[in-house]
Amino acid sequence: MRKGTKTAALVLAMSMAVSMLTACGSGADNAAETVGTETVDTDATDAGAASGAVVTKTEGVLTFGTNAEFPPFEFIASSGVIDQYDGIDIAIAKQIAEENGMKAAIENMEFDSLLIALENGQIDAAIAGMTVTEKRKESADFSIPYYTATQVMIVKEDSDIAAAADMADRKICVVQGYTGEICVQDLGYPYEAFKKGTEAIMELVNGKCDVVVIDSATAQKYVNDNEGLKIVEDASAFESEEYAIAVKKGNTELLDMLNKVIEAKLADGTISELGAQYTEAVTAE
Repeated sequence: MRKGTKTAALVLAMSMAVSMLTACGSGADNAAETVGTETVDTDATDAGAASGAVVTKTEGVLTFGTNAEFPPFEFIASSGVIDQYDGIDIAIAKQIAEENGMKAAIENMEFDSLLIALENGQIDAAIAGMTVTEKRKESADFSIPYYTATQVMIVKEDSDIAAAADMADRKICVVQGYTGEICVQDLGYPYEAFKKGTEAIMELVNGKCDVVVIDSATAQKYVNDNEGLKIVEDASAFESEEYAIAVKKGNTELLDMLNKVIEAKLADGTISELGAQYTEAVTAE
């Protein structure tokens, strides 16, 4: 797409999210349990939950897990919004924490580890361009959606792939755990999965695969950064999807806090502005 059209599409997606919103005991001997390298006071957690207060793994800090390999939503920069981390999601995370008088912290990890880290108490929430799916809802609770996206195909400029059906008998690359992997599985095509989007893209650039399936905004970043690539869309094969923030199952206090800020930021246009700002920066590179 042209630059202006791409930005407009993202802002429209944000607006659609706003429209959807308007429509729709541990004993004394077990006072602490260790999770990874962190010690979580379970008595304090139970007491906080009982009082309706938001309890985080570190007092005064809201720790978000992410996978900083997904520009423009999360990536590593020389000077980020939170430490070295930057992107749409990171900016949203910071605003959520600040709106509640807290500091935001980021734990960077592999995408597939995020929901496990939630369950283990290593992080308070996961914000990573994470699409809400029925399977993921079995492991975590999700905030209201803040972004609408779709999957696209990245191919070389001279490729004859013009629709998802054309991927049959081609070598397909995806990122492990991303929605693109799920979509290719649903299509019944074999594929190779990589830990990072950059690794999958390098396979394509080096002629070792024919197509990479990934989220639209991130695809735009990779196409901008690598000459000779283009994006192919197929709305009939890839349905729109919604990004949301995940929290541990049953953590209604934190979920309510997240939803309150997200709803306000969608309503006043803040999230749309962040989306336009970061997408514009990606397109201009």
